[in-house]
Amino acid sequence: MRGRVLAPAAAAALLFAGIAAQQMPNAAAEPGGWTLPQLTVSNGAITDVTGRTVLLRGANVNQLNDYAQNDPALPTVQPLDRTDFAQMAALGFNVVRLNLAWSALEPTPGAFDQTYLARIHTAVDDAKANGIYTVLDMHQDAWGKAVGTPKGQGCPIFMKPGIGWDGAPAWATLTDGWTTCNFGGVRESAPAVARAFQNFYDDAQGIQGHLVNTWAKLAAEFKDEPAIAGYDLINEPNPGLRDPFSAADQLGKYYQRVIAAIRQAERGSLPHLAIFEPSAIWSAIGIDATPPAHYITDPLAVFSPHLYSESINIVNAFPSIELGFKLALDTAAKYRVPVWSGEWGWFGDADSDSAKVDRFVDQLNANRIGGAWWAWKGACGDPHVIRDGNTNKPTGNLNRVACPSNASLGQPAGYTRPLSRAYPRAVPGSLASVTANGFAGSGTGRLEAWYPGGARPNVQSTNVSDLTLTQVDGGWQLIGNTVGAYSIKQS
Repeated sequence: MRGRVLAPAAAAALLFAGIAAQQMPNAAAEPGGWTLPQLTVSNGAITDVTGRTVLLRGANVNQLNDYAQNDPALPTVQPLDRTDFAQMAALGFNVVRLNLAWSALEPTPGAFDQTYLARIHTAVDDAKANGIYTVLDMHQDAWGKAVGTPKGQGCPIFMKPGIGWDGAPAWATLTDGWTTCNFGGVRESAPAVARAFQNFYDDAQGIQGHLVNTWAKLAAEFKDEPAIAGYDLINEPNPGLRDPFSAADQLGKYYQRVIAAIRQAERGSLPHLAIFEPSAIWSAIGIDATPPAHYITDPLAVFSPHLYSESINIVNAFPSIELGFKLALDTAAKYRVPVWSGEWGWFGDADSDSAKVDRFVDQLNANRIGGAWWAWKGACGDPHVIRDGNTNKPTGNLNRVACPSNASLGQPAGYTRPLSRAYPRAVPGSLASVTANGFAGSGTGRLEAWYPGGARPNVQSTNVSDLTLTQVDGGWQLIGNTVGAYSIKQS
């Protein structure tokens, strides 16, 4: 595939694919008829082991994250249970990017916290029960909880105190005494954050090795779970103290090392997607230097930039939504890997933003890819809220809450309508086109698509047999069987 030498585990995945259409190994069949075969990569797209192209569309779930408690009176996350996943399924979502915390997984050097692990298992099982894949995301913002400026400590001129965030445990936060204060409230501008990241890249005191080992333990735990879509290796990494190209090189070395450890841990099982990101600079300006291609040789690698064009990037109108997609796809082409946007979203007035959200979904369709909205459900003590001073105002963008009470204010239609638009979840062979009115492709096998709303969709099909429409919470499930070129059109 893509002209590369396959690792033994990847070769096994391809071997399974040849018989999967009949036996569907490593697949989960869930209530309502959705299927979750294990995912792989072929012909530059995310596919499953039955040979179907899969579009992963859903949301980030931060409810298992381990945020710093910057305000003791406010919860940092909302509780997570099966009802969350049922509500996501009612919007047509088929993936969650589950934010995990290294600080919770390895609270002391060498530990692997079984209580936290059990919570992850429960979330994965609850998602699967609702026909939803899970991406395990090693989340961090501004390195970790321990980068906040201690109360009463002053800051150098032109700087302001920073707050604690999430990610690394305190014992792995090596700042060498550099100030935790930042410029203008921008968390990544704190010298302590850059110093902590540089020590990570340099593997000072073996801290990078600790995270690599934690990933290996996590991969071993879930190596036989087909409902795990893949592993997002680190969220929005800071470039540290190096120039853009040296920073990209050291990030590539980390990716190479952690992917090798994960593949070793998965030995004897089918491998999962290895999802890698550019630095946090990409999220801010829409482009950045990325790791040299010789570090990203795994056949199941997926490039995952966070596409915030016309949303929260520094120059709001540049790049445009459309150009942001082009830059992401052009970068992925140098690795010969698919694109999946692990984060995207808007954070203002939902009615005003909805037109841009529609444009973004149009680009997901035009480029036949997926992504995960930020975020499903926030809380009043979340550092994002504390930083913005919103602790006495409504917060959250998809499930809004009143602060400081955390009382639910519901979901704004300006976001849920475009996010729940119809799309093909899994289709045989390759996808030729996806539009607001339908899709077309070529291949043989089981087709699954989502349609929102209470009214039965009026669809016409070509070369689709045994087509059924079943009403489910929030919409309709379309199932059919294809042979050769096929199309579905909604009128």
